[in-house]
Amino acid sequence: MGFSKKEWIAIDSYVAPLGARTWDGRSAHIEAAIKQARKYLGKPYIVGASSSPAYGNDCSGLVMQSLYAGGLNLNPVVSSIHHAYPGNEWNSKQLWATSKLRYIPAGQRQRGDLIFFYSRGSRSIDHVGIYLGNNQMVESWPDHVQQGSIYAHSAWATIAGYKRAFN
Repeated sequence: MGFSKKEWIAIDSYVAPLGARTWDGRSAHIEAAIKQARKYLGKPYIVGASSSPAYGNDCSGLVMQSLYAGGLNLNPVVSSIHHAYPGNEWNSKQLWATSKLRYIPAGQRQRGDLIFFYSRGSRSIDHVGIYLGNNQMVESWPDHVQQGSIYAHSAWATIAGYKRAFN
């Protein structure tokens, strides 16, 4: 993939710095998470990566780094270090399953909520992005991190639902 051994080992040791103080309101934490996600725009999609903006991420790696910046750490449910372990690349499934995030009906979705997708026919969660409002999201999807419509994947994927990270 073009990485040195040192870079490959370091790629998942990154944890985004906090972008909001503990006492800041919910909105500040949401905006810190979105600001972190946007730092990756145009960076490559890398399967199993949850890294710094210098490299790129996969979908759940992008979400995890954004949550860290917003002040939310879901360890031990998901973590950037365990993200790259074989068989654990798809942390979108763990994010969907965890009780640490609250399910939100589509009609109540808000900026900063996580949006989950499953492949048609499988009903298995395999993609996650961050909802921005106005049917837009930021996501890591082959071949890069991008911002676009929540309906862009409608040919192969179905929106499974939304979860609220910042209450």
